Amino acid sequence: MPRVNLAITQELYDQIEKAAKKENVTVNYYICDMLEEKFGKRTVYDYTLAINNMIAEAKTMKAEFVLADLPTFAGVNDVLIEYEIKESPAQVRSRLGKMFTEAVKKGNAKGIERAVIERNGVEEFKSASRAAVYCNKLYKQKKNSK
Repeated sequence: MPRVNLAITQELYDQIEKAAKKENVTVNYYICDMLEEKFGKRTVYDYTLAINNMIAEAKTMKAEFVLADLPTFAGVNDVLIEYEIKESPAQVRSRLGKMFTEAVKKGNAKGIERAVIERNGVEEFKSASRAAVYCNKLYKQKKNSK
C-alpha cells in the first residue's frame, strides 16, 4: 500500500485532530477517510462506525476481555465479504486495534482500561496470547456495589 508524507501547519493538524477525536478515530484514518470520500469509487470499511460499536460493546463486557471477544472486531471478515471491500481482515483488525487502544488511552472509552498484572513487584499490561487484555471498570463497580 503506498504511503504519503504530508506536511501541514500545526494549526491545521490541531483542527484535524479535534475533528478526529470527535469521531473516535486517528488523525491518519480521518484524513484517509476524507480522501476516500472525495476520490474513492468503491465501498470502504467504516472505521468510525466500527470503533464506536466496539466501545459500546466493550462497556457491556464482563470484567476482562480481548478485542476478539467484541462482535464487531470478530465479524470483520464477514463485513468485508458482504460488502466486497478490498482490504484484508488483518489490515482492518490492525487499524481497529490501534484505534481502540488510542481511544482507551485518551479516555474516549469511559470505564475501559488496559488490564494490568503485577510481576516481580512491577505492574505490566496484561496480555493473552500476545493480544492486549482490557477490563471494564464499570462492570467491576456494578458488581462491587451490589
